[in-house]
Amino acid sequence: MKLAFLLFEYFPYGGLQRDMLAIAQAAVARGHQVTVFTRAWHGPAPEGPALETVPVGGASNHARDAAFAEAARARLTGFDRVVGFNKMPGLDWYYAADGCLADRYHGPKRWLPRYRSKLAMEAAVFEPDLSTGVLSISPRQRALYQRHYGTPDRRFVDLPPGIRRDRLLPEDFASRRARLRTELGVAETTPLLLFVGSGFRTKGLDRAIRALAGLGDDVRLFVVGDDDAGPYQRLAERLGMASRVRFMGGQDNVPDWLWSADLLLHPAYAENTGTVLLEAAIAGLPVLTTSACGYAGYIRDADMGAVLDDPTPAALTAAASRLLLQPRDQWRERGRTFAADADIYSLVDHAVDAIEARPHGAATAGESA
Repeated sequence: MKLAFLLFEYFPYGGLQRDMLAIAQAAVARGHQVTVFTRAWHGPAPEGPALETVPVGGASNHARDAAFAEAARARLTGFDRVVGFNKMPGLDWYYAADGCLADRYHGPKRWLPRYRSKLAMEAAVFEPDLSTGVLSISPRQRALYQRHYGTPDRRFVDLPPGIRRDRLLPEDFASRRARLRTELGVAETTPLLLFVGSGFRTKGLDRAIRALAGLGDDVRLFVVGDDDAGPYQRLAERLGMASRVRFMGGQDNVPDWLWSADLLLHPAYAENTGTVLLEAAIAGLPVLTTSACGYAGYIRDADMGAVLDDPTPAALTAAASRLLLQPRDQWRERGRTFAADADIYSLVDHAVDAIEARPHGAATAGESA
């Protein structure tokens, strides 16, 4: 089949972007022809799928999003399936990595151009009389979409997590841990906290920095992710912790960071899933997170850290102190058990299976709706 994958913008360290590329490459491996349409691609060209950039104008992000959706649609004749990784009209399948905007946008601001445009794009996927299939990765968000739009059950396919097995704790983890910590100038006895993510605001980096302020002076926080570090560097400076927080930018060797750290801090304000939580767990790294994360239940059920409903700085500091006191070998053993027992690896295969199947009542790109 000829498959069109639509994505507003690609950058190498985004979770949605990584999922899109993994699904595209898996579809190519099954013999399908995949073309990725995007308005901007940052990084090396993809291996496997073809790439077409669709440059568009617009004075704002929402205007560029709408312009891209319109311009890309004109290029879709002849494709058997159109798969969107952002919300837009005319999709056969939507990969639902983003949360429900109708649940977040309240009051008069819903009528401002930015919010009105985004809500219209969301409605063009979820309105009950449409036929777009939804690849759902969060039961919580699925319930919100159905509450606000009345989208019927038959249009959803629930996907399990899709954790990469290269995060599993390897036999030589100790030497790799020692090597990275030596490069960083961090002794084995120095507690190393890790924050991973490219959305510093929603993933709660401010909370992580404030929690660090209540821990011992020897504790260090390393931030791995591609985002604007300025406001958070200034926060660390105001709290007198500039020397204890290091911003490393986007990194390709995330597994080494997971094996080298002593605690993952992920005190998110909002997180549809939270893939890094499960990546840390199978790496044997304890996790401190919030109940706002879709995958937080896995951490709670596997006893692989702590999940806070009210993540005040004091509560985060107390939980971090408690988790750091438990022996690292104990966490690694729990991580191995979780990695062996949990169904958390097959998202990509299930997604391609669904795309190959025609969505319920959907018209393909070359047919009239």
